[in-house]
This record gives sequence, C-alpha cells and structure tokens, in this order.
Amino acid sequence: MSRPNPRPSGIKETELSASVSKRAPDQAAGRFYRPELDVVRFLAFLLVFIHHVLPSGPDPRSAATLKTFGPFFYAVANAGRFGLSLFFTLSAFLICELLLRERQAIGEVVVKQFYVRRILRIWPLYYLGLALGILVAFLPGGDRAELPTIGWYALFLGAWHNSFYGWLKNPAAPLWSISVEEQFYLLVPWVVKYCNRKSLFAFCAALILFANGWLYYLGQAAAPDNRIWSDSFVQFECFAAGILLCLILRGRLPRIAVWQRLLLIFASLAGWYYAAYTLHFRFGPGGNPGSFALIAAYALGAAGSVLILIAALGVNPKLLPRWAVYLGRISFGLYVYHHFVIDLMDNLMPHVASMTSPLYLLKGSLSLGLIFLVAAISYRYFETPFLRMKKRHAVIESQPISGAG
Repeated sequence: MSRPNPRPSGIKETELSASVSKRAPDQAAGRFYRPELDVVRFLAFLLVFIHHVLPSGPDPRSAATLKTFGPFFYAVANAGRFGLSLFFTLSAFLICELLLRERQAIGEVVVKQFYVRRILRIWPLYYLGLALGILVAFLPGGDRAELPTIGWYALFLGAWHNSFYGWLKNPAAPLWSISVEEQFYLLVPWVVKYCNRKSLFAFCAALILFANGWLYYLGQAAAPDNRIWSDSFVQFECFAAGILLCLILRGRLPRIAVWQRLLLIFASLAGWYYAAYTLHFRFGPGGNPGSFALIAAYALGAAGSVLILIAALGVNPKLLPRWAVYLGRISFGLYVYHHFVIDLMDNLMPHVASMTSPLYLLKGSLSLGLIFLVAAISYRYFETPFLRMKKRHAVIESQPISGAG
C-alpha cells in the first residue's frame, strides 16, 4: 500500500464534512482556523502573567493595604493559575480536531508528519528559552547549582523534577508545562490514528478516572503543592476535557447568544475562584486540603476551560480585536519569555516590590509591554522560519503566520 500524499489537494468538502453538520462556512476542507481561539490563547497567557506578578499568599508588604480583603485578593491571583489549564485544554481540542480532519481527508493519521510539525513549532523556542535560563544561571546572582535541573527540562522531564524535588528558581521555570504537553503528544496521534470515536470517548473517560484516582492518592498522602500541580497525570484531565469537547462538537460551532457566552465565561471564572478561595487547591494555612477538595478543584479547572472554549467558538471574527488575535498567535513566545522579563524588572526596580508603592502598576505595565515586544521580535525573526517549514508538513492548514508574505 503506497503512502498517501501528506498534503493532498482538491479534496471535496463533502468528503470531510460527511459526518458533521453546521460546520463553519469559512472553513475549507483542508483548513481549520478559528481566530477566536487565538484570543483564548492570549487570555490564557494573561491569566498566567497575573498569577506570576501578583502576590498569591500573605505578603507583609501589602497586608496594610489589603487588610481584610487579602484572602479574596490572593484567591484571584491563585485562580490565574488555571490559565495553564486553559492552555492544555485548548491544545488538546485543536490537536484532536486537526488529526480527525486529517484522518477524514486522507484516510489516516500520518504520525511522522505530526511529530515533525510539533518539533518545528515547539523545540526551537523551547530550547532557546532553556539556553536563556542557562545564561541567567551564569550571570551575577544566578545559581549554577540549578543547571542539572535545566538538564531535566531539556529531556522534557521538567514536570517530574518539579513534582519530586521542588520548583526551579530560574526564570525558565514555567517551561515545565511544555514537558507535560510533550508527554501528551506521545499518546494522542496514535490514539486518534487507531481509535474510532467511541474508543476515543473511552480513552478520555479512562484519563479522567486515572487523573482523579491519582488526585485521591495525592490527597490522602498529604502531598505538597508542587507534587500535585506539576504532576503530568493530574494535568491529563485537561487534555481529556479538550478531546471530549472536540468529539462532542463534531466540527460544529456553538450557536448561542452573546449573553449566554458571557454567562459561560462568568461561570468559568466563578468556578476557578471557588477552587482557589474555598477549596484551597493552591493550599491554605492548613496545607493539603484533602482528596475530595483536590478532585473538585481540578475538575473545576478543566470544566471552566471547556466553558471558555464553548463561549469563544463561533464568535464573529469581525468582533475580535486584531491586537488580541495577534497576541494570541505569538502567545508561545509570551509564555516562554514572560518570567525572564518579570525577573529583569524586579532587578531594575527592586524597591517597587509592594502593592502599596504607587509605581507597582507602572512596573507591571512596563513588564507586560516589554514581554509583548520581545515576543513579537522573536516571532518575526526567530520563529517564523520554523513556522514556514512546519507549514510545508501540514495536512490540514491551521493558524496562519502573521507578517509572513
């Protein structure tokens, strides 16, 4: 049997949409791109940024200002952690959608091409981020003792290192989440290649059951926060949620009113706040909140991510701010560079560490602006050549390349 052309042309739309209905009118058979999902990417980054720049626990420097509102404020900061859950859920949704469309278009999933695309998209910027982390370790104030940990990251084992040995203090620390995605990629193309839709539902159910069983164990064992949050098995629940949403929608877009979309977003944010303030998924003074609180909190994280995706899918592209779509396209760079910029601003403005300072908001705004600038330059001059190569290996066209001719 000859290998199918990995980038076929002239596919009739009916071949791709035979099993779905009410598909978006602007989506061709060999293309799937929803700009509203770029806005979701930017929202996910913004939540992570908020979590990293705001105090998420008792801070004596800000206690006088926050007073009795401190616990409410800290819960908001901690809820921003679910921005990462949103990233995971969105990634699983898109990967599953593209692979299912590929299977319908050419009759199979070409796993080798999938890995080539993922490598070209993730590895160059990821390893650049690790290289910057190594550079920081050699600068004055850096910690060379953390270089072996960066080695774990280089092997996509950063999540497991953090889970067992604690957080990396280098600004490359947030890149542990990439190792979770890479571990997920070891499974998903093979599962979609060989499983029908019914089997995919069973696969997702098994992932969710396993993740919750693991959370139950971690709760009973009174595991610390780093052991739970950076555990790949725990985070797989979000990936399962994204795949389930893809399977349920079957390529269709939600047709709901604007007020319903706003209600879904409110429900999502309220659930995340409840997980942080009441369930203490980030741990309160009493430590590990226990198995059932953890299970409920992480379920709210995954469910809230799904609700936001439902609220976004099908929004008229004309209503989307172009700047938000663009920032979503460069969101990988925003994520990779953001902690380096935050640390740089902390060193440049060391006396602006308290929320009581009138310059605190200015510092945060400057940090955000510099992150945008660095990520935009990186996208244009470093990532774009790799994205062009990735595009040549695409079966289903997805996100366009901004600024590329």
